[in-house]
Amino acid sequence: MFARARIRQTPNEVSLANHYVPNKERGEAMKIDRLLGILMQLISKKKVTAKELADHFEVSVRTIQRDMDTLNRAGVPLYADVGKHGGYALLDNYKLDKSFLSRSEANILIKFLENINSIGPSKEISSLYKKFQITNHDFEDEEKLIIELNPLISSGFIKENLSRLSSARDSQSKVGIKYYDVNLKETYRVINPYILLMSGTKWYVYGYCELRKDFRMFKLSRITSVEILEEKFDKIKLPEVKPWETSGDSPENQEKIILKLDTCLLGKIADIFPYHCCDIREDHILITVYSVLDEWFYSMLLSLTPYVEILEPVRLKKGYIEKLKGGIEKNYSTTT
Repeated sequence: MFARARIRQTPNEVSLANHYVPNKERGEAMKIDRLLGILMQLISKKKVTAKELADHFEVSVRTIQRDMDTLNRAGVPLYADVGKHGGYALLDNYKLDKSFLSRSEANILIKFLENINSIGPSKEISSLYKKFQITNHDFEDEEKLIIELNPLISSGFIKENLSRLSSARDSQSKVGIKYYDVNLKETYRVINPYILLMSGTKWYVYGYCELRKDFRMFKLSRITSVEILEEKFDKIKLPEVKPWETSGDSPENQEKIILKLDTCLLGKIADIFPYHCCDIREDHILITVYSVLDEWFYSMLLSLTPYVEILEPVRLKKGYIEKLKGGIEKNYSTTT
């Protein structure tokens, strides 16, 4: 069984959480985060030296000693041994409660956090992943569940841009980006990054664009450079409705579409259409869906050529034929 750390206190002890003040300066917030990290290390290990903690948190030994004094004043029952095998440790009344997560549940969460931590740089996710590893150090890597949230994020270029945008978001630094729009026109934008969003297999940054004087979504695959600027920005209220919370696929924009597919597509349609939309007949498959007639839908239809017949609506069939004619004319003229 695996667990979160439960701190058992006597009535006279003061909770470390009571020392937290929401509007403290950045340095004090970093100290609180380090104190919690030290506590997690002490809970999971029998004994740890000041040098080991200093190396782990990248601070001086003297800083660690001051942190230990702070924890002690907060009611954490610490003791220190001196000598060759000395170090800091907790008394027995600080223990791990192992009834919170089962081994299988812990395996799932660690796999999920591991994948999130690898594809999307985030200080909070990285910290959570490390803390979870500490409290579940006897984790078994069972391949009962494999999570690949975004296998297309292999580009080191995009990862580097993600890292810079994440850093700028956390420090509230303005960012200069070179961005290509849908018409491949390059523009230079100064943005205040608020949110990093992964939708499907694509990454976006959502922030305030100084050029447009409004919040905008930028696809990372269209960003060719990211420069963190020295100027900071003050956060303002986000729009009530975010782009990812709405869709052009609202019922009033959708149309009823009926397609007739050859049975050779039987193994492919499950990746495109919901099963309940498919009527499998002896010599063909009828598909009935409701969708917006946009470029994505036309691209999908063209990928099914020549095994698809459009039964309705008529305007979809006409648009499909026009696109086929355009493609044929362009390619036919180059072969004659």
